Formats: sequence, structure tokens, C-alpha cells
Amino acid sequence: MSSKIQKRAASESLLFLLFIAGILILLNVLGAYFRSPRIDLTSNGLFSLDEGSKGLAANLDDRLEINAYFTENLPPPFNATERQVRDLLSEYAAASNGQIIVRFVNPDDEEKQQAARADGIQPVAHQKIEEDQVAVVEGYRGMVLRYLDQSRTIPVIQDTTGLEYLITSAIKELVGERTPIGIVSGHGGPTLQQGLTSLRSVLDLYDVPEVDASQEIDGSLAALLIIGPQEAFTEDELRRIDQYVMRGGSLGVLGGAFAVDLAGAAGPSARPVSSGLDDLLGAWGVTVQSKIVADARCSRAPMRGPFGLQVLVPYPPIPVLQLDDEQLAHPVMFRLASPMLPFVAPLDVGEAPSDTTLTVLARSSQDSWSMSGPTIALEPRDPQDWRMTADAGPFDLMVAIEGRLPSAFAAPVTEEGGSEVQAPPVAEHEVRVLVSGTSTFLEDSFMPPRPPQGDVQMNAALALALNAVDWLAADSDLIAIRAKTIEEPALDIPDSVLAAEDTALAAAEQGDEAGVETALAKRKAAIESWDAKKRAYRWLNTLGIPFLVALFGLFRWRQRANKKKTLKL
Repeated sequence: MSSKIQKRAASESLLFLLFIAGILILLNVLGAYFRSPRIDLTSNGLFSLDEGSKGLAANLDDRLEINAYFTENLPPPFNATERQVRDLLSEYAAASNGQIIVRFVNPDDEEKQQAARADGIQPVAHQKIEEDQVAVVEGYRGMVLRYLDQSRTIPVIQDTTGLEYLITSAIKELVGERTPIGIVSGHGGPTLQQGLTSLRSVLDLYDVPEVDASQEIDGSLAALLIIGPQEAFTEDELRRIDQYVMRGGSLGVLGGAFAVDLAGAAGPSARPVSSGLDDLLGAWGVTVQSKIVADARCSRAPMRGPFGLQVLVPYPPIPVLQLDDEQLAHPVMFRLASPMLPFVAPLDVGEAPSDTTLTVLARSSQDSWSMSGPTIALEPRDPQDWRMTADAGPFDLMVAIEGRLPSAFAAPVTEEGGSEVQAPPVAEHEVRVLVSGTSTFLEDSFMPPRPPQGDVQMNAALALALNAVDWLAADSDLIAIRAKTIEEPALDIPDSVLAAEDTALAAAEQGDEAGVETALAKRKAAIESWDAKKRAYRWLNTLGIPFLVALFGLFRWRQRANKKKTLKL
């Protein structure tokens, strides 16, 4: 009887194993012919294509070829980049309904290397450690996209951070017409040749001409930007700008309340200027004050400390914005992690005109105050030397206005020797206006420069600038993609490290060398403790989770073994 039961159990086990094997084989066959489902559990969707990328790939009218050149066996961390790029490009190919053809080429001979160089991809030097020796090896890691008779090259892929944005931007550039946006020239502000070169280099999807506001503004411009003016606009120029908006154009007014000099002989400073833009913006419920906001929730800047050491100290003129859920949902601020607005003026925000919506996109914290005067000193200093004023925050720093705005000028004016400047009393279409108390986040001083090879690394300042342009130009497809590429928020520096730095500064001011050395020793110990804690968390994640899984398996094994002992046939 026992033998029959054992044979029956063995037969059932064999049938069960065959059944499972059949299911696995069937799943593999189906996976070979159909796209396997993927689940991306990251908060920003880092490992899957955004809907904008999928839609762009699915709507291609012709074949797009992507040749990716990757040398095999590159040293870490680049040895994993090829696999990640393959996964990403396979997503594009799967979404394109056969219109995107991807080829990976290992340039391991002279012919393939010449093809890579002809496509604009040059070899890159990599350091490789072998047998305690540091060697330099050259390798290729770039790609070229071809569509009809055009091509776009990504010469160097540093990593996959921001790669979807670069690829989707390249495809948009290849298949669509470039959108024109204008930048108002003159008035002492930064220009495309000096001060806005970094911005110009990243606006690949736009034609960016300079615009003379004293002449009629081309209505085909998708948006008009006024960036950091330091000289007053004439009434005629303001009427021209108003005329452009009333005809359906979008307008960005960024800065215009003061001029910042970061290289002054007496240190960084700012002075108020009068741009006259309040005559235009005031009719739409916003004016810009000639002050600078300082905030206890701020970035940090280097300052010469004890013994010539550079010490990072709080720098209130660069507020770090704490955005709420509603602000983060707006396209301009979409998913930005702690963006900063350097040297920003507060805005007076009144009632929005009828049929319009006014949204405050950024505010300073409750711990903010304003600084004013004919000259505002901005040099980094001891935290105790910053003095709060009676004019306390929070302050509105950036606003977006949408809807059918009324004209800022009730009646036309006649130009001397010219025709009348006329504008509709109300915007002919819904328009967008963005007002910011600063233009610095668009300027070269705070934008990441383009490296000699490769593309600009995405960060919060660059993302904010591009989000603003895309929103004004009504091209928001890239905003959600760009939000996936922004760096993760930095780790907070422990209070013990910051306290030791403050103690060292205070001791240095008193001439207490022993106190400085003691404080620096405490700072070093605090940093070592911080590093040890980070290592502990890393090992806990690496070994702790597998250990818990193994422990659970052992528990289940013991539970089943005890259950078998109690079975009775």
C-alpha cells in the first residue's frame, strides 16, 4: 500500500514538473514574438519611456535609423552603460511600430572606427586599473540618429541619466520644424553672444533670433523673452510688446529690477534699476520690487575661512524653494527637486484680470527677509553677520498668468513720423505670461556649461530654464521627460558638521587658533562618522535583505519538515 502511494506521489510530482516546464516554454515562446510587459516602480519612471517619447516614436512617418557605437569591455562604470542603452533603445524600437531600426556596432577594426569618426563620434580615453597599474584605453560610446537626409549625433554618452531627453529632443529636431522664440535685444541685459551662450546651446529645438522691441514684433514667434534688462523701455516699446501679447503671443519677463555685479572690486553686489516694465505688468496684476530676497532656507557658498581654507557657509541671497504639490504639478516647476532662484526680487501680486488665472509658482519661506538700498552687498560672510530686516517674508518670486489678458494700454499712441501702434483691447487668444524676479537661472553664471564632448548635464537650474521656455512656447512634451533626468536631492549635511564649521569661524574671528584646531578636528570626526553611517546603510541594504529572505526560507523549511513528521498515512 505504501509503495503504491509513493509511486502515485512520484507520478503526480513528475506531471506537475512537466506542466510547469510547459508553461515556462510557452511563456518564452510568447516573449520572443510579443513585447514583454515591464513594470517601472521608480517615482520618476526612470526605467521606462515617457508617454511623450512613446507618442513621438509611434507617429514617425518614415524610418529612423540609430547606430550606437560601443567598444566592448570598457572599464567600470562604462561597462554597464551599453546594456542600459540597449534596453532604452529597445523601448523606442518597440514603441515605433517598426519605424525605428537600432544597430549596435563594436568598432573593433579600422573600417568601423572610420565609420564612427565619420558620424562625428570620436574615441574617448578611459582609465583602467590592471595588476596595480593604471592604463589608458580608448573606446567609443556614442550614437547617431538618421532620418531622411538629416542626422543628429550624440558624440559621447557619459551615462544614461538624461539620455531619454537627449534622444527624444534629437528625434523632435529631425522630424519637426524648429519653433521660433525671440529674445528682446538691447537694454543692457545679457545677449546670445555674451551672458546667454549656455542657454542658446541647449535650445536645439528652437530658432532664437534677437528682437528689436521698437519695431513691430513678428507674430509668428511662439514666445518672447525679456531677460535681465538694466535700461528703461520706452512707452512705444512697451506698446509693441503689449501688441504682440494681445495678438496671441506668450511673454516671459525675467528680472529687470536690479543689476548684479559678481566680479566687483568690493565683492559681489547689486544695484536697483528701472526697466519700466511695471507699466506693462501692473495692468496684469504683477509688479517687481527693487529689492533682493534673503532666506534662511538657502544654498551654501564658499568663503575663505581659518588658515585660508574654503568653508561652505549659508548664503541667504540664493533661496532654496520649498514647492507644494500644486506648484510641482505646474509645467514650469514640474517635479523639480529644491530649485534655487539666485538674487531674486519679490513680486507684488494683486488681483488677476477677469478671464485669467494667476498662479504663484514660487515663494520664499517664512524665514525670509528683503534687502534694499542703493548698493546691496552680496559677498558670502559669517552666518551671524546676516541681519534680518523688518520687511519679512514669505515673498512671491515667480508667477504664471494664463487666459485672455486685457491690453495694458487703453488707447493707441502715434509714433513721431510713423503710424499708430494699435492692439486689440483683449487678447485674441488665450496667452501665457511668466514673470520672475530674477533672470540669473537663465544666465551663464548659473547654467551648466557645455563640455568639450557630449551634451550638457541636466540639473535643476537648466531644467527650470527649459521648462519655462517650453511652457511659454506651448511645447510641454519634453517637460515630463526632463523631470526624470534631474539629479536626486542632495543628502543633507549633518548638523554636527555644520556646527563644527560655525564654531571654527567664530574661533577664527576671536584669534583662537587652538579653538579653530579643535573645531576642525570635530568637523573631521563628524564627517568620518557620517561616512561610516552611510557605509553601514549600504551594507545593510546589500546583505540585510538577502539575509532576511534566507531566514524566511529556513523558517519555512523547518515548518514543512515538522509538518511531514506529523503526517499519518
